[in-house]
Amino acid sequence: MNGQTYQHILVAIDLRGDNHPVLDKAIALAKTHSAKLSVIHVDVDLREIYTEMIDIDIGELQDHALTETRKKMEQILAGIGFPLEKKLVISGDLGEQVNEAIERYGIDLLVCGHHQNFWSLLISSARQLMNQVECDMLVVPIKG
Repeated sequence: MNGQTYQHILVAIDLRGDNHPVLDKAIALAKTHSAKLSVIHVDVDLREIYTEMIDIDIGELQDHALTETRKKMEQILAGIGFPLEKKLVISGDLGEQVNEAIERYGIDLLVCGHHQNFWSLLISSARQLMNQVECDMLVVPIKG
């Protein structure tokens, strides 16, 4: 780490899996560095998937999905025992949205998880982020 002190740590969470190892690591680092801690979850932008649907209000559907996502995030973050600077729930491209948050909020460390299983060999959000983020990144292995 060469004596670097982190000022603002961003944790990318996946609402489908176990986020405790990732959150625990980020909280420990935030305490060690007396850093601010923020959390982000990026949902798929339904407008990109349903480009020519018949008679469906995609905006309303997206708003409903984001509301449900916020509820899930609050459940995950309940009782973590550390103050959060920002709780970001955004829809769109993962790399673009994370990079935008990094720039906007002065993030200097991104912490994310990587599931060590067969499917992660084929599709890995952590790998996608590694190729796009413009700050230091810590990948926490998650078994299963």
